[in-house]
Amino acid sequence: MSPAHVLEPTYDALRRRLVAGDWSPSYRLEAARLAEELGVSITPVRDALNRLTGERLVESEPGEGFRVPRLDGADLRTTFAWHHRLMTIAIRWRGGPFPLIEIPQGHDGIGERTALLFGSIAATARNGELNRAVTQTAARLNPYRQLEARALDDVELELAALEALAGGRSRTALLGAIGDYHARRKAAADRLAELARGDAS
Repeated sequence: MSPAHVLEPTYDALRRRLVAGDWSPSYRLEAARLAEELGVSITPVRDALNRLTGERLVESEPGEGFRVPRLDGADLRTTFAWHHRLMTIAIRWRGGPFPLIEIPQGHDGIGERTALLFGSIAATARNGELNRAVTQTAARLNPYRQLEARALDDVELELAALEALAGGRSRTALLGAIGDYHARRKAAADRLAELARGDAS
């Protein structure tokens, strides 16, 4: 196992690139080339890729090496449905009034803003396991979220409306809006999968 002072920055760098969608689905992640790019030995890269495989952000098969996961429409629908369930749990977890949420400003990417919004909502449940599940699911969805404007109308307006509801007091209204949000993405899952593969313009 690599020393933490080498492994953690290597893991962080690879995870950021995966979440940002820098590599397309099915892209082969060659440990030697990545080690050269990052200026580290191959061992921490392999250790980081194995860790990311455990988080389901990377796929690994014997003899095939590491690849970026390729989610098809059915996979995306299942993942969006799971994310919806997690958010519903987070919103309902608190028994008292829904707390005011402040969404951090200064983030322009739709994927990053969406992850921050849902992460902020999940944090109100004050449940570490739930937070980790939301973060992990968001990381798998983020490359596809960045394609939403090509598959769906008014994604910026929709996100702004969700941010406003998350900062309000109506748990019922937020639950309904989040349900609509996920329904739209499940309906567009095949199109998002095509865009991620580069099958559609």
